[in-house]
Amino acid sequence: MIRCFGLKRANDDCRLPGPTKRTSSAAMAAGKAVWMAQARSTAGSMMVAASCGVAVGWASSAVVKLQDRTGPFQLTDDQASWVVSLNDVGILLGSLLSGLCFSVLGRRATLLLCPLLLLGWAALTFAATAPAFLYVARLLSGAGMAVHFVYGNVYLAEVSVRSSRGLLSLLTSLFAMAGTLLQFCVGPYVSYRTQAWLGALPAAAALVLLLLFTVESPYYLAMRDRPDEMLAALARLRGCSVESDALRDEAHEIERTVERQRSAGSLLAALCSPASRRAASVGVVVQATAPLFGESVLMAYAQKIFIISGSPLGDAQSAIVLYVAQASACLACTALVDRWGRRTLLSVSCLGNCIGMAVLSAYLGASPDRQGPLQWIPLASLLLFVVSCSLGANPVPGLLLAELLPQRAKPLMAPLSMMLFSVTAFAVSKSFLALGEAAGMFAPFAVFAAWNALAVAFTRLFVPETKNKSLAEVYGMLSGREEAPKQN
Repeated sequence: MIRCFGLKRANDDCRLPGPTKRTSSAAMAAGKAVWMAQARSTAGSMMVAASCGVAVGWASSAVVKLQDRTGPFQLTDDQASWVVSLNDVGILLGSLLSGLCFSVLGRRATLLLCPLLLLGWAALTFAATAPAFLYVARLLSGAGMAVHFVYGNVYLAEVSVRSSRGLLSLLTSLFAMAGTLLQFCVGPYVSYRTQAWLGALPAAAALVLLLLFTVESPYYLAMRDRPDEMLAALARLRGCSVESDALRDEAHEIERTVERQRSAGSLLAALCSPASRRAASVGVVVQATAPLFGESVLMAYAQKIFIISGSPLGDAQSAIVLYVAQASACLACTALVDRWGRRTLLSVSCLGNCIGMAVLSAYLGASPDRQGPLQWIPLASLLLFVVSCSLGANPVPGLLLAELLPQRAKPLMAPLSMMLFSVTAFAVSKSFLALGEAAGMFAPFAVFAAWNALAVAFTRLFVPETKNKSLAEVYGMLSGREEAPKQN
C-alpha cells in the first residue's frame, strides 16, 4: 500500500486501500491537494508573521525620526532605549497571557490574540504625543510577537506533514522578513504617522485570514478527547475525505502519540521524563539565548549602527540593502532546511555570525580611516551576519522547540522559553548602547561574536537532528527508541 500526505515524498508516504498503485500523476495531484489545504490553514499564521515583522522593523527609522525632531515629539537616548527594549518586556507578558490560553482555548484562538494586540500597537503609535504612549504601544507589540513566536511554529508543526514542516516554518520567517523589509524600504521616506499605519494593514489581513481559514490543531483536539472533530480537522488539512484509510492511519498515530504522553502521568511527571528533559534543555537553551546572536539589536538599531560605523551608501540605504540580503538568504534556506537538516544549518549559521561580528568588532576597535576602501567593512561584515543568520540562527530555534517538546510539556515549556527569551532580549537591547558608550562600540559586537562561537560548539554536541521525522518519531528518538518506518 502507498501513503501520500506530501508533495516531496509522494511515492514514499502515500497509501491507498486495495492492491492498485497510484500513478505518478495521481500521486502528484494528491500532494498538491495537501499543499493547498495546508496553505489555506497556515495563511493567517503567515500574515501574522508579516505583522510581527512590520513591528520589528518600525524602530529602526522611527527612533531616528523621533530623535531628529521630525516626529510629533523628541526622544532622548535613554527614552529611545526604553522604546526599543520595552518590546521585549511585552514578549514576557505575552508569553504569560498566551500560555494561559494555549491549552484552554486552543491553538486557533490563541493565534487570534496576535493581530488584535498588533492593531492596538499601531493605533497607540499613531496617536502618540509623548514617550509614555510608545512605552505602552511597545508592550502591546511585544505581547503580540510573543503569541506568534511561541505558538506559530507549534501550530505549524502540529498541522503540517513531515516533508513540508521545515519549509512552512521558513516561509513564516520569510513573511516576517518581508514585513520588516517593508518598514526598512518605506519607513525612512514617509511621515511618522504614515509609518505607524503600515503595521495595521497586515494585522487586519491576518485577523481576517485566521477567522476564515485556520483549522484547529488535530493534536489539540485529540488531547481534548474530541475524535470526530480531530478527524474532520485532519481531513481539511490533508485535502481528502474522512473515509480515507491513509487519513485514519495518521489520526491513529496522533492518538497513540497523545496517549503515550498522557501515560507519563502529571505534567510534572512528564517534564521529569528523559525525553522531556532532553527536549527542554536543548530547545529552551537554543530559543532563550537567541537574542545573544545579535540579530534583534541589529534590526532595531540598524540605521544608528551605520551612522556610528559609517557606510558609503548612507545609513538608510545600507539598512535596506541589509534586509534585502537577509530576505534573499531566507529564500535560499527554504531549499536547504530539509536537505542539510536543522543541526547543520544552525551550526553553519552561527559560524558565519561569529565571523561577521568579529570583523565588525575589530574594525570599530581599530578606528581606521573611514574614507578609503575600508569604509565598506561595516556593510560587508553585517551582510555576512544577516545572510548567515537567515540560514539558521533566525528560523531554526523556534522550529526546533516546536518539534522537540512533547505535547504535555508545550503548555509550560513553550511560554517559559519565550519568557527567558524576552529577559535576554531586554537585557541585550537595554545594554547595547550603554556598553558601547562605556567600553567602545566594538564591545557589544565582540560579545555577540563570542556567543555565536559557543553556539557552534553547543549545536554540534547537543542538538539532535529532526528533519524528515514525524512528531511521533521525534518523541521516540528523544526517548531512546527509534520508531521503525512503516512498511508499504
